[in-house]
Amino acid sequence: MVVFFEGDEVKVCSKEEGFFGSYYEAKIISPLNNNTLYRIKYKNIIEEEDQTWPLVEIVSTDEVRPMPPPATITRATQVFHYLDRIDAFDNDCWWVGMIFFIIVEKSLELS
Repeated sequence: MVVFFEGDEVKVCSKEEGFFGSYYEAKIISPLNNNTLYRIKYKNIIEEEDQTWPLVEIVSTDEVRPMPPPATITRATQVFHYLDRIDAFDNDCWWVGMIFFIIVEKSLELS
């Protein structure tokens, strides 16, 4: 079990219908109940009642995972293969996915 501390940046899994498989960026406000729960503050989700404040929730350990290390994008890291497992950022959250087809763009150079 991964243990998180106050101030750690994490991704929190949504278990809501239609959003299953998505992870939202958040920060640990405090660990609770011997690190089986965490009070977190979302980066991109706001309170429903007061839309000027980030949403704060208590989530269980199984809903939290660490943020990935910063990506270094090079030509070699832009290569994907059929059935690679990926995380893709879309609509303010990370979605778990898999590569099912690859579109190859060809370019033509004119001289």
